Amino acid sequence: MTDAQYVLCRWEKRLWPAKVLARTEMSTKNKRKKEFFLSVQILSLDEKIEVRSTDVETLKTAHIERIASSLGKSMSLSTKEPAWENGKTLLPRSP
Repeated sequence: MTDAQYVLCRWEKRLWPAKVLARTEMSTKNKRKKEFFLSVQILSLDEKIEVRSTDVETLKTAHIERIASSLGKSMSLSTKEPAWENGKTLLPRSP
């Protein structure tokens, strides 16, 4: 998992698709264990953060398809309500 270029990372109580920018290794209190951190860029926000390697999972095609599907559903739901600006409808109502 540590060699993945794209991951899903947990940030602000959500999973976000992100590009791995760098990997760092830090010693812990237990000298036998090392903790790994990833510096990532959240793709949809261009936000750069550091996350523990335990808070990420490799981004797979199934994840991308699930995200695209949920975006498609939310887009179709949002077009059922008209958008208003200065008293004029910008989007027509769906039948």
